[in-house]
Amino acid sequence: MINLGQDENIAVLLWRAVWGEAMKIKLNVPSSLVNEKCKVDMYLPDAERFPVIVHIHGGGLVDGHRAEPHFQDQAKFFAERGYAFVSVGYRLYTDGARFPDYLNDVAEAVAFVKEQLKNEAEKIVIAGQSAGAWMALLLCLNPEYLRRVNIEPTEIDGWVIESAQTTSHFNVLKQERGCDPRLQRVDEFAPLYYVSDKTSFSRMLLFFYDRDMACREEQNMLFIKSIFYFNPQANLKYQKLVGTHCFGSIKKDENGEYAFARETLKWLKEEGI
Repeated sequence: MINLGQDENIAVLLWRAVWGEAMKIKLNVPSSLVNEKCKVDMYLPDAERFPVIVHIHGGGLVDGHRAEPHFQDQAKFFAERGYAFVSVGYRLYTDGARFPDYLNDVAEAVAFVKEQLKNEAEKIVIAGQSAGAWMALLLCLNPEYLRRVNIEPTEIDGWVIESAQTTSHFNVLKQERGCDPRLQRVDEFAPLYYVSDKTSFSRMLLFFYDRDMACREEQNMLFIKSIFYFNPQANLKYQKLVGTHCFGSIKKDENGEYAFARETLKWLKEEGI
């Protein structure tokens, strides 16, 4: 992988340069006029119209970065197949963020992408990894965050959730309340808190792993069963993948593929996106 530089103040535009593919790349693009940490990397296919995947990285709200090499690999994978991949940066606890700063950052990024690509985007899918998946679920289930940027969650054409904590996020409990992060809580920090007879979303694909973090499979199954309890017809598909936490988006499998990207692409095609 070519190092494209670490200057966070410069937007870089490249055609066919990094991987030799028909692709336009814009890096370090500010998605907020207020917060300098909020930038996106945009990997666009060489096409006039395309679906857009807005991806939120994980890292427990204290770590992780939108430009990690495995995200660049998956951006290439999707762009080669006609999908834009936009990797979103947001403020972390290590930057001084508090709840819900990072959620507002991501909502602003979604609005920014929607506006910037309004002439090209056929559909918009929000995807998240771990803490990013926790945020994606909150954006989906609690309309207040996207409504602040004049978007209804039901306008989003799909949601891809990888190994999310559906109870209150462990680092939110630790950072906001000084609680033991092992506690299982369902409050305003928990996607489960917002599941009700009013819950509505277009479609969702949810992943967890057979050797995931403690309680993660159980949290996800409770979420899935709660959704179907209120709406047996909900367009929700879930898969248990092989590996440890988020293995499918961090490491390639024995076939040299990222299982997360492969299975997400298959689902997108099945759903006509």
